[in-house]
Amino acid sequence: MKKSLKQRGKIISIKRGVVEIFFEKNLPPLHSLLLSLKKKAFFEVIEKDSLNTVKAIGLSPLEGVERGEEVVLFSEKISLGLGQNILGRMFDMFGNPIDNLPFSPQQHISIFKKPEKIFQRDIFKGRILETGIKAIDLLTPFCFGDKIGLFGGAGVGKTVLITELIHNFSLKKLGYSVFAGVGERIREGNDLYRTLKNLNVLKDTVLYFGEMDKPPGVRFRVALSAVTAAEFIRDILKKEVLLFVDNIFRYAMAGMEIGAMLGKVPSELGYQPTLEKDLALFEERIGPGKEHSITSVQAVYVPADDLTDPAVVTIFSHLDASLVLSREMAEKGIYPALDPLRSFSVNLTPDIVGERHYKIASKVKEIFQRYQELSHIIAILGIEELSREDRILAMRAERLQRFLTQPLFVSEAFNNKKGTYVPLKKTLEGCERILKGEFDDISVENLYMIGEISEALNKKQI
Repeated sequence: MKKSLKQRGKIISIKRGVVEIFFEKNLPPLHSLLLSLKKKAFFEVIEKDSLNTVKAIGLSPLEGVERGEEVVLFSEKISLGLGQNILGRMFDMFGNPIDNLPFSPQQHISIFKKPEKIFQRDIFKGRILETGIKAIDLLTPFCFGDKIGLFGGAGVGKTVLITELIHNFSLKKLGYSVFAGVGERIREGNDLYRTLKNLNVLKDTVLYFGEMDKPPGVRFRVALSAVTAAEFIRDILKKEVLLFVDNIFRYAMAGMEIGAMLGKVPSELGYQPTLEKDLALFEERIGPGKEHSITSVQAVYVPADDLTDPAVVTIFSHLDASLVLSREMAEKGIYPALDPLRSFSVNLTPDIVGERHYKIASKVKEIFQRYQELSHIIAILGIEELSREDRILAMRAERLQRFLTQPLFVSEAFNNKKGTYVPLKKTLEGCERILKGEFDDISVENLYMIGEISEALNKKQI
């Protein structure tokens, strides 16, 4: 970005993170980047107020910025420095490195780049993205180009699951991962960086952070920086991309803060009237390209567990799959703590996953549903009071529940169990054999935290 001294303005008011700037002539375009000469603070032009004034939001802390301070047009667009050397690095929303290592961008691309031509999903139909995580591959299969929501509160393993997905994507050399920390805690970002480095997958990952101590403008735009980097990897480097967003709800909240600062009349529950447009600005850039695709996993916070919240409803409308991590499952030691009855995927149809996979997954969900209905009877009267048919069903449900756990690579250092990647065909084989009753006589504990089903037989022999 080169500084332009032709267009100079003067700050005439500062209110709640929004500055009003007067220009005698040549108003800067929308989304251009301005720089205050005294405090070196950056601003984004967000709207034109009159023939001579614009409103801009702070992209830097505004402490010390004063009325009367001179402002110059720094760049007509907010652009991101990119190149193949972004891999293994950590950046802010402008593409400046924050890992204390040198970086020389090979080119600059606007973060407001319009989506390329949307390619029909038929091109990617049936291209299942195998994660190596049994519960996900069986019950909520991903396809390349999907948008997946990850729902879960604190302590249910959300960050662990995200890190495991990054690891497995790199392990199978499927492509590269991009992580967007939107309103992320600084400690969590630091922990993620170190974990990826220890797992030796940082080399296939690039991270962008707009931490929670940053102004709302930064938290709002860092997601666009990450998706711009993902598009660069997909279209220029010709690789598949897995884009992680933690947390997409904080992206919507940052937009709400900006709307309030600009004095916009809020819609329902205080959200900005442009909520759907703001989310679409990001979401519609995710998906298939000409040859490769961007697949996105987005952590979603549900305020007060209210699924009718306008922001949550708007996010839902973009999702192809939803993974719900349950605290109840986590308390039982079931990891990943996926709730099989509340999670869904549009790909779980015979046309996409195949007849065999669909039938096995449907039968597993049916057994889990019936087991949940019987759980109250079991808790009060005991399993002996059930009919013989229901006792068999409950036993198989418990075995399926344990089999769908597995040791993760990310947690090796904590439980001394070597992580495992389980191919989809092995997951289907294991569930099919449990459903047929082949493991009715084997202890439930033999199926807990194993990879392939054959490991349960090895445990029995020992």
